[in-house]
Amino acid sequence: MIWFTGDQHFGHANIIEFCHRPFKNTDRMRHALVSRYRKVVSEDDTVYFLGDLTLAGISHHSFVETLLYELPGRKIMILGNHDKLAPFTYENMGFESIHTALEIPEGYILRHDPVASITRPDKIWLCGHVHTHYKTLKNIINVGVDVWDFYPISIVEIQRLEREMKKEE
Repeated sequence: MIWFTGDQHFGHANIIEFCHRPFKNTDRMRHALVSRYRKVVSEDDTVYFLGDLTLAGISHHSFVETLLYELPGRKIMILGNHDKLAPFTYENMGFESIHTALEIPEGYILRHDPVASITRPDKIWLCGHVHTHYKTLKNIINVGVDVWDFYPISIVEIQRLEREMKKEE
């Protein structure tokens, strides 16, 4: 199965208040996000992370490495504006590849910030960055955890949303 997720902001206390997340602290948020991820993602799955995994910099290398170890599946990273580590550092921690944007064989363009979606209105863009602002908008699907009850979203759900979006055109 293919999954998409983004905007976890592990270790970021301010995101709890900013997005009205139902967690008392970052430890509870981490536990809930990891638990929900593990409920749906298996070791054989592929997961695209669309940015802002954590704000942790190089001084928190072990935090990020431990976190990635807890998350099963083949992991591919699309960098977000808060991802502070060097791309090869993320690769060495467990991501298979690192990108700023990526068009996948299923026909979707993956990018953290959806602003570039206006350049290719013929494509469906999967993004994060917008947190609670919308699930879908024109040719954009927000895969951030804030609008999916803190779970990753499956390719099956993405395809269903795409069909709905095309009906509305």
